[in-house]
Amino acid sequence: MLKDPSETVEFKLLKRLLENGLVISRGEAMEYWEFFRNLLTRGVIFEYEGCFKALPECCLLLLQKLVESGFCLETLFKSVNWRGFERIIAEIFRFHGFKVREHFRFHVGKVFREIDVLVETPLLLISADCKQWVKRNYSLKTACKLQFERSRLLLKYLTEKKNILKEVYPLVVTFLDSEAMFMNNCIVVPVWKIRNIAEAPEILKTMGKPVSLF
Repeated sequence: MLKDPSETVEFKLLKRLLENGLVISRGEAMEYWEFFRNLLTRGVIFEYEGCFKALPECCLLLLQKLVESGFCLETLFKSVNWRGFERIIAEIFRFHGFKVREHFRFHVGKVFREIDVLVETPLLLISADCKQWVKRNYSLKTACKLQFERSRLLLKYLTEKKNILKEVYPLVVTFLDSEAMFMNNCIVVPVWKIRNIAEAPEILKTMGKPVSLF
């Protein structure tokens, strides 16, 4: 029988990273040391100015390990800060050298919208909506439709007000256990795939298509 996830070293470390940041003192690291050494070996934690620093991917690795151990995402999300995961997704793109804006607010006329994570790469823009729900009782099709409309409005804003002419790809990042897909003009990506996109954003061109004003 599975114990409470809060009793596991993986969960305690995950919660610590999300709520207090990615830098950990050597003294604090000793609380997780047996598991910590494995993360050091895997290269997702490294020595940093007399302390240790976790890469953003470390949080995704910890979450995935908990899920593989049998804990359901719904249980895990009741005990962690989801906003922390939005920051982690943003940091993964920053780590790969891209300009990132979190909670980017804009308006076209009297219509105001917000993009959870806006990523600018040399060739394209990624308009990402991060969904923490883990059940399909909230319509994924509806989420995609709304994100497509937000991204379409974003394109209009960037083109007309900022003279930015890059393609905009709408993206929904979810913790649903599914493969990447293209739905209602929007690319749906499980969070485990974010690192792949950050390493090669042009892969989005093979997964879907950018929004258009026409």
